[in-house]
Amino acid sequence: MTNITEKTKAIVIQSIRYGDSSLIVKMLTEEYGIQSYMVKGVFGGKSKFRPALFQNMTILDIVAASGKGSLSFIKEISLTHNYNDILFNIKKSSIILFMCELLSKSIPEAETDKVLFDYVHKTLLWLDEAKDNYTNIPLVFAMRLCQHLGFFPNTESYKENYHFDIFEGKFTREDNLLYPIDTELSKDFYDVCSQEINQINLNINNKKRRQLLEIVVYYYKLHIDNVKEIQSYEILREIFE
Repeated sequence: MTNITEKTKAIVIQSIRYGDSSLIVKMLTEEYGIQSYMVKGVFGGKSKFRPALFQNMTILDIVAASGKGSLSFIKEISLTHNYNDILFNIKKSSIILFMCELLSKSIPEAETDKVLFDYVHKTLLWLDEAKDNYTNIPLVFAMRLCQHLGFFPNTESYKENYHFDIFEGKFTREDNLLYPIDTELSKDFYDVCSQEINQINLNINNKKRRQLLEIVVYYYKLHIDNVKEIQSYEILREIFE
């Protein structure tokens, strides 16, 4: 049986050690959506692949081939972008950990979306170069991701002094909600939903940032069955304290 070869740009979102020397790497690919690949012998002395290539959110060009099992294996790989700051900045590293977990848990396997890939790719490049004003990226990234996944809140329903109904995904004048969000925080959440990733203009303090992040995480839990917990959320809270 002839192996089928796949060539695509890819972003690493999870790496799991397999056996003594190999990795199973989950990637967001431009051509094939979320895919998992076997990387054989990466920790062996003769491997042509460095383990550092498979850190979270590394941007790669890969050539993969189908094997006898269910996983394709990577034959060729090249780094397409050398990060200047992300890997050495603990705050930025915590942000990409959060991004990885959201992507891994919310995107169906093998569902191709080139627009989504481009969005994640551009977010990473912008985050790497950002000198300041990036602490709100987790909020904005998560809500823009909702737009790609089809459960973005109905922002047209917003009016002054309305509450955000997290279950219905819209704003309402009613205040007897199961998960009450006060009008001030609802306005801040509306502002988050109105931002673009490369033009973030939010004037919020750390307390509000934590509250908004809690709303975002709960919103994901409600609207995606696969999201039970976001473990990196707690890390973000501590880092941005």
